[in-house]
Amino acid sequence: MNQIKSIGLLLIVVFSCVQCKNDSKKNNENEKPQHLPAIKLLSPANEDQFITGDGAMSVEIEVNDASRIKDMSLFIDDTLYAENLKIESQIINVPTENGKVGWVDLYLAYTDNDGKPHRDNRRVIFFSDKVPNQLFATKIATYPHSKTSYTQGLEFYKGKLYESTGQVGQSLIAEVDLATGNQSRFKNLNAPYFGEGITILNDTIYQITWKSNVCFLYDMDFNKIGELNYEGQGWGLCNNGKSIIMTSGDSEIVWRNPRTFAIEKSIYAFHDQSDESNLNEIELINDKLYINVYMENKIIEVDTTTGRVMSFIDCNSIATEGQVGGADVLNGIAYNPITGKTYITGKLWPTLFEVKFEE
Repeated sequence: MNQIKSIGLLLIVVFSCVQCKNDSKKNNENEKPQHLPAIKLLSPANEDQFITGDGAMSVEIEVNDASRIKDMSLFIDDTLYAENLKIESQIINVPTENGKVGWVDLYLAYTDNDGKPHRDNRRVIFFSDKVPNQLFATKIATYPHSKTSYTQGLEFYKGKLYESTGQVGQSLIAEVDLATGNQSRFKNLNAPYFGEGITILNDTIYQITWKSNVCFLYDMDFNKIGELNYEGQGWGLCNNGKSIIMTSGDSEIVWRNPRTFAIEKSIYAFHDQSDESNLNEIELINDKLYINVYMENKIIEVDTTTGRVMSFIDCNSIATEGQVGGADVLNGIAYNPITGKTYITGKLWPTLFEVKFEE
């Protein structure tokens, strides 16, 4: 009799446990949809790759619960692309013609009924639809260059040539006589700073540093008049008459406000196969950027709007002549807008070359 009672109690317990599990499962299934995001980007996925001009990029939006959404909009690189979208699942085809290459950020922004903002982000890559032209740096003339100048920046301003050099304890800015290569005047940058590129805008000299996150400002008499800070490394500088344009050793090129150094715009140097990293000294010539690729005898021509690499410029013949007597790598591009002439040199090179870039 006791055995029968025990078996009965055991069956009741087992049944109760099974029932609890089933009830719990049902409750979980009922709650599950409430944990789904109200809106989700189904495509593209992070790091999806596209080619500019190759049709369109499909942005697929899934709306799981329209009742929880007040409004939604699509942004591409922080620029509003489509606002006040219908709150329903849909596909938006974004044309890629004449678009930027490189990393492109897109996100779906929406507001819930409580007024709280939400975002679903993706980062994709665009390659150029054009193969870069192959050009060559052809020597026109040669000039002396200081064999002690570890060239970081090279620029003409109002017909005069200015140069910045690197290495801790050896960094400086200088006005250089083109005919002799002599420094007619200079200003040292003391340790621990490692000087990098310079540019001159509105009679103000900007000199960035490699890893110190500071840009020094000077008047045209080389008196220090200020400092500006930035994140990351500093490599090359130029300007377009309004903004400072800067490289940092990767494939990104940024436009900075000359008063605050805040980033105003950025592009990435990409061609049809990959990006171009190690971007170093930089010069703006006829609305195109010409950039030394560090550790290579190559200059790239970059479109300032899209970041497309328009041309590879082979500088091997120039480097063969310039890299003598312990000279280091190619670095330094200067364009004189008064004469229309272009010059290049390298770190510790004994020669500066007037060149043309041609097929």
